[in-house]
Amino acid sequence: MRHFVTKILVFSAIVLSLIAAAEIYVRSLPNPARYKHQWMLAHSTEVETLILGSSHCFYGIDPAMLGPNAFNIAQPTQPYRYDWYQLTHYPLPNLKTIVLPFSYQSLFEDLEAEPRLHYWATRYRLYMDCDIHSPFSPYALECLHAASFKEKLTSLWRPAQLKWDSLGFGTSYGTTSLLLQGKDNGPQRADENTYHHRHSLALNTDMLDSIATWCDRRSVRLLLITTPTSPSFRQHCLASQIAVNDSTLPLLISRHPSISYHNYWDDSDFSPADFYDADHLNIKGAHKLTKKVIKDMRFQK
Repeated sequence: MRHFVTKILVFSAIVLSLIAAAEIYVRSLPNPARYKHQWMLAHSTEVETLILGSSHCFYGIDPAMLGPNAFNIAQPTQPYRYDWYQLTHYPLPNLKTIVLPFSYQSLFEDLEAEPRLHYWATRYRLYMDCDIHSPFSPYALECLHAASFKEKLTSLWRPAQLKWDSLGFGTSYGTTSLLLQGKDNGPQRADENTYHHRHSLALNTDMLDSIATWCDRRSVRLLLITTPTSPSFRQHCLASQIAVNDSTLPLLISRHPSISYHNYWDDSDFSPADFYDADHLNIKGAHKLTKKVIKDMRFQK
């Protein structure tokens, strides 16, 4: 019996050592959360234009086109809770303008409320000094999120897929268009961003309201944008979810003088060649959208 217990302990020690080594390796990998946190610690006081939000802005707005003091701190699947955290975490004495997406899923998406999204919250705890969750929470270990952990470990034998430039703009998609390749994933993308419940509506509305109030008090312009999507994406969106967005947005705008809203959701200037997939722009499309945002920013001055 003692011999058996010894074997179990040795085996457990080996397994735990391998997991610990893998955890250390995964945490050492370059990732946009760590990069953006370090960049903001060094340069946030210089920022005049800050791009917040989800992948729609991470891949959709190129800060290099917005002047020398712009930065893109958006990340894939970043809800308003973490936009608010970032906005209040770094000193921003020279901030003049915020660009923030108001997308189909923005009022409904919550990392903590959806088990399939939990792993996205680890980046804030581990790489951005975010204290929303305890250092002893499930959000403080990469290895507790098996799918993403396994994917990150594949960098041992293949290049990382997520790429960004020095100003935080996502460059992974290049000029590729899945739509032109006949791979229109509109129904799938719409389904992944559709919420049949309203569990997180109050939280996200409160977070967006807090961001706007912060801007009001500091005379910072808040440009809310709905980024372009393909017809197939729009056709498969849930009408009731769109209705909630359409009823909530005017109330927010009426309360906050800092907000201006620009809707590119079905802008006919965007062709299939501008999209990577059904609701994300490639670099070509991002440059087109950024030019439109610049025009709207100038109009608002």
